[in-house]
Amino acid sequence: MCDGNKVWDNLNTAVVVSDPEFNVTYANRRAYQLFDELEIAGLEVGKNMAACHKPETMVKLKSIYQDFADKKSKINYLTMDGPEGTLTIVNVPFYVGDVLGGVVEMVFEGSLA
Repeated sequence: MCDGNKVWDNLNTAVVVSDPEFNVTYANRRAYQLFDELEIAGLEVGKNMAACHKPETMVKLKSIYQDFADKKSKINYLTMDGPEGTLTIVNVPFYVGDVLGGVVEMVFEGSLA
């Protein structure tokens, strides 16, 4: 049987989990590698995502998280240029009961289209 934590830790897709206040609660190995490749400093479990995002990005994230909290949206995604081509960033909420528990962000290296 495969240990779920080992799967996430060794996945070749960056995974970052944050709480509703934008505090990073988990980041896998690939997330740290990709942030280094993108020259984005500040990713660290226990720190707020504002440490690794521009202020205008945080404004967008606040809106996305609010839509998740209000259950107006079930998924958010965008694409951006990465070191070796397109990155597709997918944000998916999770809930504790009916309340937003946080967001899982996955960064896929390539287009999903």
